[in-house]
Amino acid sequence: MDILRPTLGESDCEFLGGGVLAQPVNALTSLAYVAAGVVVAAVAFRRGGERQTSLVFAALLASIGVGSVAFHGPQPVGARLLHDVPIVATGVFVVAMVAWDLRRRRRWRRSDLIVFSLGAASAAAAWVLGRSTSPTCDPRSVFQFHGVWHVLSAIALGQWWLVSASGPGRRTAYPGVRQGRQDDERGELR
Repeated sequence: MDILRPTLGESDCEFLGGGVLAQPVNALTSLAYVAAGVVVAAVAFRRGGERQTSLVFAALLASIGVGSVAFHGPQPVGARLLHDVPIVATGVFVVAMVAWDLRRRRRWRRSDLIVFSLGAASAAAAWVLGRSTSPTCDPRSVFQFHGVWHVLSAIALGQWWLVSASGPGRRTAYPGVRQGRQDDERGELR
């Protein structure tokens, strides 16, 4: 670590080493966001039609991953911005899409809401357990709760988008997202 540069990732439990990956577990698990972005983009292309909003969300997810790899990996100058700006932008995007849902009075299926809530709660628990001040913190362990946070939050965000943006039974879709298949009266897909 360069003594003139602030130490990045020090609150994320994993030992800060030298080399290309200062925090190898946290850096590598950050790629889960890139994977989630690829899945969202692939689904958008598979469905065809309007896909701009899905691709914006896919790019946001991927940029979280790239910024997080930079933050936990080589830690170049500007890594904190590369890490934090996509996270904030994604948060703003999600709030805007939820507001769109509320404005359109769109509801989730109960099963989707339960699955998403459990995933989000698990991700939040992993984030808390992955802090350096947590009693579960073992900086030299290969198992890092902050890495688990990366994977679970990437899955939760990707799942949220795939279900809420264009899932079955939706009466409306977000701007730029092609409508998914509709449920019939019995709740079965047509």
